[in-house]
Order: sequence, then C-alpha cells, then structure tokens
Amino acid sequence: MEKKFDLLITGGQVVTGESIRLADIGIQEGKITAVEPGLSEKESKQTIKANGKYILPGIIDVHVHPVYLDDVEHSSRVAAYGGTTTLLHFAYAKKGESLVEKVSEMLEDASRRSLLDFGLHGGLFDAPIQVPEIPAVMELGVKTFKFFLTYLKQGWYTDDYQLIKAMDILAEREGMAMVHAENGGGIDFLEDKYLKGPFASARYFNISRPAALEEEAIFRSICLAEITHCPLYIPHVTSARALRPIRNAQAEDLPVFGETCPQYLNLTQDIIDQRGALAKIGPPIRTAEDQKALWTALKDGTLQVVASDHAPKSKDIYGDFLTQGFGSPQIETLLPMTYEGGVNKGRISLVRLVQVLCENPARIFGLYPTKGTLLPGSDADLVIFNSNREFTIRSENQHSKVGYTLYEGQTVLGWPERSFQRGQPVLMDGEVVSTPGSGKFLKTNPAKMELVVA
Repeated sequence: MEKKFDLLITGGQVVTGESIRLADIGIQEGKITAVEPGLSEKESKQTIKANGKYILPGIIDVHVHPVYLDDVEHSSRVAAYGGTTTLLHFAYAKKGESLVEKVSEMLEDASRRSLLDFGLHGGLFDAPIQVPEIPAVMELGVKTFKFFLTYLKQGWYTDDYQLIKAMDILAEREGMAMVHAENGGGIDFLEDKYLKGPFASARYFNISRPAALEEEAIFRSICLAEITHCPLYIPHVTSARALRPIRNAQAEDLPVFGETCPQYLNLTQDIIDQRGALAKIGPPIRTAEDQKALWTALKDGTLQVVASDHAPKSKDIYGDFLTQGFGSPQIETLLPMTYEGGVNKGRISLVRLVQVLCENPARIFGLYPTKGTLLPGSDADLVIFNSNREFTIRSENQHSKVGYTLYEGQTVLGWPERSFQRGQPVLMDGEVVSTPGSGKFLKTNPAKMELVVA
C-alpha cells in the first residue's frame, strides 16, 4: 500500500497564530497535508514523536545583514541553529554602486549557498543614483527597499526629496518602503559634542542618539508615506516615544508596520557600561521604561514583528568607541530570547509569539500562507521546540563567527531541538544537517499582505 505521508510528526502541541492544540502533522512532497489528532503511523514512511513539545511554524527572520563576519551561507547556518527556516536579507548598495548589481550578486550567491529559504530587501546608500534603479530591482522579485535617515556624515543619508520620490515609485508598483528612522543631522551634531575629544566615552552613546530623534524621523517618514500612499515598515523600534507616531498612523488606518528586536526587549542601556562597543547598536538599547513600552506595544498589536537585526561585526573594545561599527549577533537567539522574555515572563502568549515571529512576517511580506503557519497546503516549515529544556547561552556554544553574545551567561528555559524546511530536516537534535544550496529564493509581494493579526 502506498504511504500517505512522507513524514508524520505526532504527539506535539501545534501552535499557530490562532490556537494551540494537540495534533499530528502529516507531510507529503514538502507540503503539510493534514493537521489533526490520531493520524496513523502506518500511513507514513517516517514518524517523529514530539510528545510534550511544541510544534511551531518555522521562524521567519526578516532583518538580516549577511555582509559582515557571517555571509549568506554562514548566516543561514547560524539562523538554523536557532529554529529559523526563512530569512529576508538586506542587499546593500554603497556609495557609487549599482543597486541592481548588488541585489543580483546576493541573489546569485544565496541561491548557490544558502541553507534556508530566503528573500531580499534592497538597501540604498546612494539614493540619487540608486532610486531610479528601483523598478529594475523589483523585476527581480524584490519589492521592499530600505532607506537611511541617519549616517549623514558618511554620505549614506536619504534626504526628503529622494525618500518621497522613492515612495512614489514604490506606491505605483505595489512595493513597500523600509526606513531606518533617526534624525541624521541631529545625531551627527550630538556625536561631535559627546563622543569626540579626550573626554569621549561610551557612557554618552545614548545621549548622542536620543529617543526624540527616533520619534521625529518616524513621524516624518509616515507623513511622506501618507502623501504617496506607500506602505511603510519601521525596523528596530526602540523607545516609548517612537511608538507614538506609529500608533497615531495606525489609528488613521495607514499601512504602517513596526518591528522591534530581542536586544531591545531583553536588555537595557546598562549593557553599554558592561560590554562597551560590543553593545553599540543603532538605534541604541534604551531604558527599562522603554523596554516595558515595547512589550506592551508587541502585545497590543502596535508592533507586529520581532526580528534579529543580525549584524555581527568585528570590534575593538579598547579602541575609539566612535569608530566602532554598529550591530551585534542576534540571529541564533531570536526565538529563545523572545520566548524567554515574552512567554516565560508572562508578557505575551505563545500564540502571540507565533504571530510576531512567523505569521505576521509572512503576511506583511507576501509569503502567507505558504510560510508562517501550519495549515494544509503550507510549506512544511516547522520547529520542534522543547519548552522544558534549560540552556545557558555562552559565546562558546553560539555559532556566529563574531565570537561573542550580548546574552553571555543568560539561562533560558526553552530551546529548539529539531526543524524542517519543506519537509526536509534542517536541525536535528541540536545539529544543523541542511546543506548549502538547499534554500530557495522567495519573491516578496507586500501588495498581497492580509490583515495583520493583533
């Protein structure tokens, strides 16, 4: 008798953006074909028992920078250790570079070497020459583009003329703008005031990038997006003040979406005193009051996504703080730290965690229901998560090439043990078994976004 399933996962609690229920999952030819209790092992070629564990959709990390110490291959490997199965990478075109060429290069590279399914965002550092390239890049299957309102001194800044021009192009072609929202001129002045000279110190880092300048840039971006009818995605929201314009825009039914990251949800600015340049992130990690406001916004739906902003850079902790790069390794701990800070501490439900790590990213970027959920017809991307497994995060058990973690010594309860992508094993008993080139390119389509779950 021909087997009904290639793989059957039994005994687990299946978690989606709607519910938690005890059910088995049947998989055939890379797709989920059944989610119901009591599926017969006799009808499957292989059975995996997940008794007492959660079965989550594969985590979707929409904010990854594979251009530093972890390239596209290594970023996908590190992500896989943390239960992520889909990545959206930023393909950056720096000053004088062609956006079409840089996106094409990353698409080719990731198609050959990624262990996980992936999509791309375009990133513009030279807006006057790169904004006109947006239509050509969209033909490649990339419909989301990131602009920087900071980094004025470096010449990476997108001014209001170029931003509204880009938004107008995107709105006409059903794309979406993503904005790193901090006031670049204000920050440059404050950096010159506080972070230069003989008295410069890391302790002044947050003073040089205040929440007021994050709020201002978000408000300005929303106004320009409203005028052009362009959907807007705000990555790495860090502060209570930054939430005010987002809430106001959403109250007006504008298509404005907000993302935060585990580092903002689980750390406070004290980490700068403890780790120095290793904790230099833009926008910065802020106060306990800001952290509390972010969790509230995540719970009430003001923020729809948690993503890693994985940017592992080599840093000299004894060197000039001002010259050290922004960013930290976050991709491997995305799921465990969001679970620890959210579910274990009672700030969000497990269903809400699946919404912000799986379902909403898929919905916003046009991948749902192929990705982001566990329904018949969806790709068989899933994670078997052991909520009773205690794990202490240390640099030696993390897999990024950067060699450190901001969560050094942090013990969490809950860790991913197995994962599958399109029915194929990725993570097996804590070891990545997927091979380079097994990931597929995903065309994003934010125009198809459905109502985001709150």
